[in-house]
Amino acid sequence: MTRTTIIALALLLGGCTNQGFNPIVVEAVGILNPFDEAETEEVAAGQPVTRAAIERADIATIRARLVDDKSPTYLFAASDNGGYVTFASNLRQTLTLRGSQITGSRGLGYDLLSATSSQPDPLSRPIRPGSWPDQVVRSYEFPADSPRGRVESFDCRFEAGPIRDVVMLQKSHRVVEISEYCDGPTGAFENLHLADVSDGTVWRSLQWLGPQQGLIDLEMVLPYTGD
Repeated sequence: MTRTTIIALALLLGGCTNQGFNPIVVEAVGILNPFDEAETEEVAAGQPVTRAAIERADIATIRARLVDDKSPTYLFAASDNGGYVTFASNLRQTLTLRGSQITGSRGLGYDLLSATSSQPDPLSRPIRPGSWPDQVVRSYEFPADSPRGRVESFDCRFEAGPIRDVVMLQKSHRVVEISEYCDGPTGAFENLHLADVSDGTVWRSLQWLGPQQGLIDLEMVLPYTGD
């Protein structure tokens, strides 16, 4: 993460407190790459964000990448509204999550106004593999020429695949691949989730954000715990 990026993120979060963003985030994010003159050359060289830096900052972090993008974007927890946590990037892009379920997006192309699901949903709350429900119903709200927007609903079923080890920002997780097949009146799509074999935490997933946005690759680098 470059020095410019850090400054921009601090300005973003510091300037949005009227929207519920926590100004404490500014100080925490600064730890990712301190503004020390001694580090100028390393910052200019584009040193990558590391697991150690993320953990020193102690701020919930996700990485997100549209399938057509070559590199992911880091987003940091900025607000918590009753368990719906909004993560923000330095470019004012936001993703709102409930657990690992994306419930809203802004600034990533075509906005997802909201997303809901029937319960229990193993994305919104971890469920151990083997105990996932047979299916869930997902409803998505997109912008439209009406106050409520356009709502589309889908019946989604889960199918477990192989177990394997994955590495996310220098940390290894043992996961089971779980495919999610969704069908509705307006079409069909497929999500893919990598769920922890022990407790079902979805560490990485490909999630559909709409017919125009398509899939987004989401990684839970440092999950939000509410602390």
